[in-house]
Amino acid sequence: MLFSVLALVSCDKQKIDPPQKGDILFSAVEMGSTKAFLDNNTLKTNGNKLHVVDFLTDFTGTASWMGADSVYINDEIVYNGNPIWGYESGRAYPWTADGTHHFFSWLSYDAGIPLSAQSFCNPSYNTSTRVLSIPVLEMNTATAQYDFMYSTVTSKDAASRTVNTPVELQMQHLFSALSITMKNTSGDRVLLKSVTITGLKNRRSATVAFTQTEPVVATADITSTPITVYTSSVPEGDEFSSSDTQLNELEPFFLMWPQSYEELSGAVINVEYNKITSNDVVSADLSAQIAIDQQSIFRTGFHGMDAGSKYSFMLQFKKSTIDIYTRILPWDYEEYDWDYSNHSISAKGGMFKDGVLVFYRKNAETGEFTVEPTADEWSAKTMRFSTRNEILQGRFYIEAPTSGRWQITPYPLSAAQYFIVSPTSGEIDAFTDNGKAEFTVKANPELIPSATQTLYFDVAMYYNGEWHDANSEFNRKNIKLVLDAN
Repeated sequence: MLFSVLALVSCDKQKIDPPQKGDILFSAVEMGSTKAFLDNNTLKTNGNKLHVVDFLTDFTGTASWMGADSVYINDEIVYNGNPIWGYESGRAYPWTADGTHHFFSWLSYDAGIPLSAQSFCNPSYNTSTRVLSIPVLEMNTATAQYDFMYSTVTSKDAASRTVNTPVELQMQHLFSALSITMKNTSGDRVLLKSVTITGLKNRRSATVAFTQTEPVVATADITSTPITVYTSSVPEGDEFSSSDTQLNELEPFFLMWPQSYEELSGAVINVEYNKITSNDVVSADLSAQIAIDQQSIFRTGFHGMDAGSKYSFMLQFKKSTIDIYTRILPWDYEEYDWDYSNHSISAKGGMFKDGVLVFYRKNAETGEFTVEPTADEWSAKTMRFSTRNEILQGRFYIEAPTSGRWQITPYPLSAAQYFIVSPTSGEIDAFTDNGKAEFTVKANPELIPSATQTLYFDVAMYYNGEWHDANSEFNRKNIKLVLDAN
């Protein structure tokens, strides 16, 4: 009798169907949106496609469509107006009874352009290594503005999967973006002839390895090329007024490869222009090189041009200098006007004494820094280290505000490593020592340059909760220190 009962129970168990887990469904969300390229709204444009891969581990069953290297899904999904994206092939992929699914994807077609990934950057995917490769791609203002995106890796245990709940593909950007705007507050009319960028890593190849939750992105450098941002329509240059002027036609941003802190060293914006004074006198051809790295970005605390961020550079023409300002924006941002009059200390009446940053040498008899620059040095605003053991002292005076903070930033990084600057910031107190700001510069004893190194400085003041540009007041001639090669 007992045997019969056990047999009946065993028979009943065999008739029970396995849990129905439904088909694998997908939705997509962009992790940082943009008004210039793809955001959460424009990503969900009818016809947009994502290539999806499902790498399946610990699976004990079989599937007729399952390819080599444990690839359960290797298909495209298409947005057609519904939160859940449909498969391009029309196939349904059921959840397995066991195993772990590792999902990832990349944008394969942008219906808004329209342009396929193959038309833009021609990526190739290796199923055995789970690596997406992007061949050499040059980024400039003439490059098709295709916002290439890829997802993080989402892993789901099949045994605990909820029925009909879509897998959310979290998309992120491969590229960064930048724009350049100019403003004229010099009091003169400016004729802009050309603006180019050199030194940015704008020709690279990349790989995206989907081997962990956060994919590993690696780039390889190819010789970079100059980026033409603006060329005037007439030989003498195009005139622009005191209002903001957007330079590149791809307003307001164009795509760029991400850059690390070290890679930005040496990147400059080259400007060619003329000025027309109030007496209608046209100057001879003028040119300027404005560093992008230390001077513009790192005072804000960022460490490079990151993927998924936008970098907006403003070049402001002043009476004797062109200063650079930087905004670093998330991919989704609200536009607001530039207002540099509030960020220059010249707009704060009586905020500085009429003088410039000056470097002094040590007096051999007294040991004090009292030896003033020679007439030639004062005219050229160039101080040269006479020996590697020499220490120079920089000095400028702040008349107001009565309290605050000053900051001096040496650049470029390629030269700054050969110098020791101390301190790089200090408190402002107009009632103590007459508001004097001092710092020393000496050669780094651990590094001996094989080529002559030239160091520049950027001066800023912190007052009322924000940093103010002070370079045009204290460093009008862009003073530099020179350390000869040994």
